[in-house]
Amino acid sequence: MTAHPVARYIPLLIEGDEVGLRALFQGAPRVNDPFLGWVEDARFDQFVENSYQGLFERNATVEHVATTATTDGATEECVLRLVRHGATTFLPVAVASHTAPEAQLESIRIYHSMWPLVGFHLVRDPMLPTVAGLALPDVIGRYHDCLARGDAAGIVQQFAPSGGLREAGGSPEIHRGAAALLRFFTLLFSNGGGLGVEHCTIADEGAFCALEYVVTAWGRSSLPHQAAAAVYERADTGLLAEVRIYDDVENPFHQN
Repeated sequence: MTAHPVARYIPLLIEGDEVGLRALFQGAPRVNDPFLGWVEDARFDQFVENSYQGLFERNATVEHVATTATTDGATEECVLRLVRHGATTFLPVAVASHTAPEAQLESIRIYHSMWPLVGFHLVRDPMLPTVAGLALPDVIGRYHDCLARGDAAGIVQQFAPSGGLREAGGSPEIHRGAAALLRFFTLLFSNGGGLGVEHCTIADEGAFCALEYVVTAWGRSSLPHQAAAAVYERADTGLLAEVRIYDDVENPFHQN
């Protein structure tokens, strides 16, 4: 079975295959990159060359995680393995797309943290309009209700017993199991409350649900509005088997 076009983007970028990359798109390529913002057709050849050189110098390889695809779009999840300053670095990446009827891409939005690459965070301006009242299904809706309230015990109950959460920052460690999740969310909510999140678009194929959103606040701290994404993997019970986050939001405790 041929991989969805959105799943071929990172492997082709590692190869520096501009022709192959252009073939993924219905028309002129449009890519929203975490560092550069929107890259349109006129800059695409230089973008591919610069990306290829950077990935080559870091001995980049990619591991596919999952593709969440619906008739309207798709989100590819992968992990880049890079060598930086002689040490191996892992970079979780999500590639989200609107898909044309011929299964080619209209545009793509790349989500990852800059922390593993440069050692600091970058504010990522919103890429999509928020949708007031966007309905989040079943366990994803309950998860976000608890996230907004800062309800650590309640949010842990949305996970299966062996469920886990992977942060965006590049650590291969997953907060797995009720005790580890409770420690994580208790710290997450220790700035006086939950997270302010405004939803943009959702793609739900059953086992996996991808959500793009905008983060506006962290507890009592207002934040510059910034783009983020997450994928929610359901267990057979309907609870969360895993949550994987893709953003570059800086913890307000760490800000100078």
